[in-house]
Amino acid sequence: RFIVLEHDKVIVGGAALYPFPDERAGGLACLVVDPDFRNLGAGERLLTEIEARARRMKLKRLFVLTTRAEHWFVERGFAEAGVDSLPGEKRQLYNYQRRSVVLVKRL
Repeated sequence: RFIVLEHDKVIVGGAALYPFPDERAGGLACLVVDPDFRNLGAGERLLTEIEARARRMKLKRLFVLTTRAEHWFVERGFAEAGVDSLPGEKRQLYNYQRRSVVLVKRL
């Protein structure tokens, strides 16, 4: 589920894709980039690879839950959606106390 981005044999970023094939959706999780590699395209490379993997799995949409980076995802084609847009299994686990924003991108 996880991919990592390396530079000189050091991990500088990573992300995960959790597929929900019955609903043709995938959850992007744990996208993280070392601060020294931000603004250098590392996040975009990780997102591009996650999107490619989701498409190969025939998924039609990618969603992410975030409490801090909403603007970054919106700038890359995600749009705010309600909790009801999550796959059923994920919707049941949604933690309302965290107040995560649900963002969705059509693939």
